[in-house]
Amino acid sequence: MGGRRSAGFAVLLAALIGLVPAPLRAGEPVSFTLHDFQFEDGPVLPELRIAYETYGTLSPARDNAIVLLHDAGGDRHAFEPLIGPGKLFDTDRYFVVAADAIGGGDSSSPADGAGQDFPRYGVRDMMEAEHALVTEGLGLREVHAVVGRSMGAFVALEWAIHHPGLIRRLALIGPAVRTEASLDLIVDLIASVIALDPEWQGGRYARNPVEGLRRAGMLYYPWSVTASYLDRISPHALGQELEAAAQSFAAWDANSLVWRLSACRGFDVTGPFDGDLAAALTPVTMPVLLLPIASDRLYGPSGARRLRDGLARASYAEIPSDLGHRAVDSPPDTAAAAQIERLVRDFIAPPK
Repeated sequence: MGGRRSAGFAVLLAALIGLVPAPLRAGEPVSFTLHDFQFEDGPVLPELRIAYETYGTLSPARDNAIVLLHDAGGDRHAFEPLIGPGKLFDTDRYFVVAADAIGGGDSSSPADGAGQDFPRYGVRDMMEAEHALVTEGLGLREVHAVVGRSMGAFVALEWAIHHPGLIRRLALIGPAVRTEASLDLIVDLIASVIALDPEWQGGRYARNPVEGLRRAGMLYYPWSVTASYLDRISPHALGQELEAAAQSFAAWDANSLVWRLSACRGFDVTGPFDGDLAAALTPVTMPVLLLPIASDRLYGPSGARRLRDGLARASYAEIPSDLGHRAVDSPPDTAAAAQIERLVRDFIAPPK
């Protein structure tokens, strides 16, 4: 605990004096603190903590950083199987940064004690906090690539729109322009199921409403896959996967999960531009890789196609899979995983 605090203080001191870049520690969790962080909707948090880890070595030119942005249910460890020497995010070549988004992991969240009083945050709040981590905390003025999947793709796209000068390449796995009505309804139903647990107590609970969380996870599960996938797996496998979904939701603090899903529910990249997608995408002039999942029932390909048509330098490929949205984080032995890895590897590779 003391090591983490001292590392966080060193990061803060470096950011404040603006003279010495923050310490860059490979594979070691540290945190960056933003003071008086103002959320898009107005509330101000006196201290906002963003936990992160780095892997590999920053080049002398400080131009080999890759930022990885995780999905709604994940944390800074989401991409870990793909990080290391010779892997997709090759630590012999790249300096890799992975952070916990606001509201989960070891970053500031309702679980810290604020509960219902923690500010409601959105995708642009997550983006601004992680942008501050990279630019102020790590002292980087250029990022070789930003890679995001699902919610992380939302954050990455907002980053490219509002801070385009920092990013050289952008890879979006399971992207969207905005959330669709079906996902909004799913999020509302998840919140309602959690609230049915007597332990919920209007969100001011003494004990985490685990049973409500478990049922919400099982409610979510069929939307994350496809009917053809459910047809081909055995009843035993289905039972195991339902239980895994229940456990993954139950591992969350209930307020933190509701806040996180609400942040995704409100995503609309055109919001600051009066609904004008062309105006929103005008700043995004770097190469962009778009990898929607063809069978995704949560963030279908239609939004990715709109991005493809509106971006100046877009590469596009729909990933065929009956895993639905789960294909954004496909098991490593699947064709979808192999295709995503090949396309991302080729896209982020420095020119020879």
